[in-house]
Amino acid sequence: MRSPRAIAGWPRLMSAVTAAAYCDEVSVEAFRDSVGQLWPRPLKIKGKHERWLKDDLDLAIEALTTKPEHRSDLADIF
Repeated sequence: MRSPRAIAGWPRLMSAVTAAAYCDEVSVEAFRDSVGQLWPRPLKIKGKHERWLKDDLDLAIEALTTKPEHRSDLADIF
């Protein structure tokens, strides 16, 4: 299996391993520990297990990087 960090273009649907790498978490466990708080909850796709939508991860990252006065509550987004 190739390393997620070697992916040239990030897929729209990501496994926990790929999503953790995309968010630059130190581990999949650290990523999963922050799901529902810092990171969005995954989609549950029959036969594919959990998948994170790149757009949802981008929204979470955007919420972290905007000025506090413009920041939305992640609960309002997810």
